[in-house]
Amino acid sequence: MKKFITVLCLSFALSIFVAACGSDEEKSNSKANTEEDGNVSTTDETNKEENKQDDDAAQEEDKSALPEEVPSDLPFPAEADLQVQSYDTAGHKQYVVGFSFSEEIDGVYNKFKEYADSNGYNIITEDNENNGFESMKETDAGPTTLGVTFSDMGSVKVGTVSFAIPLE
Repeated sequence: MKKFITVLCLSFALSIFVAACGSDEEKSNSKANTEEDGNVSTTDETNKEENKQDDDAAQEEDKSALPEEVPSDLPFPAEADLQVQSYDTAGHKQYVVGFSFSEEIDGVYNKFKEYADSNGYNIITEDNENNGFESMKETDAGPTTLGVTFSDMGSVKVGTVSFAIPLE
């Protein structure tokens, strides 16, 4: 059963990551198409700029605050710009937090691993070569999972933390 939940969580996190990457490309393509058209009226440009500013302000609020269900003591790097997404799946509320950072991956990875160990999570799978692990702990409401993955993309380091809690 634990393997099934782990596989389910990993597949879900991967699908979220792939979906998020795809939406960025679509935005880039539509932005390029708008620039090529050149037939946008001044009123439309003004409205788009105002809407963009409103959207940017709303995103800034979302990035800075974690939902109350996500532990506030997770050891995110100080400069991390958090991108939070939440989903209801398989009787759980899942939060996926993506962020970029400049610290060494090994140091950040070890902080999350120490956090999991000190908060009662049992490491189910660990991938030291790819800096990731999946962990779980039993609570009165059911199993809670914590998954961590870090990647070095050359000029930027990226982290993804997934946290799932049982729905009540």
